[in-house]
Amino acid sequence: MARSTAPQHKSDDLFFTLSFMVVMALMIGLFLGYLWMHNSVTTTIKENVALQRFEQKLINKNKELRSEISRLSRGDRITSIARNQLGMVSPEPESLVVFVPNDFLTNTEQPEQ
Repeated sequence: MARSTAPQHKSDDLFFTLSFMVVMALMIGLFLGYLWMHNSVTTTIKENVALQRFEQKLINKNKELRSEISRLSRGDRITSIARNQLGMVSPEPESLVVFVPNDFLTNTEQPEQ
């Protein structure tokens, strides 16, 4: 009777060992997958925060540049630089006289209807 139970016992031990190894491999794989996903999410969050900070810096720089453009393109500043640094002068106002002959007004033809 001892002989018949020994092979059954070895096959049970082999099945248990293989089952245990498969379950452990599956658990290790799941754990590694979880760690990979956690690392990916953490990295993405850090990159997102860095991009948001960079965006805010660009927005602030854009505001500064727009303010500087507005300051530099003021008419009085341009006129002052033109006079003082470049030696330019404003032109005198000119009068424009348009001569229209008398026959121009009387010889206008009216369009046919």
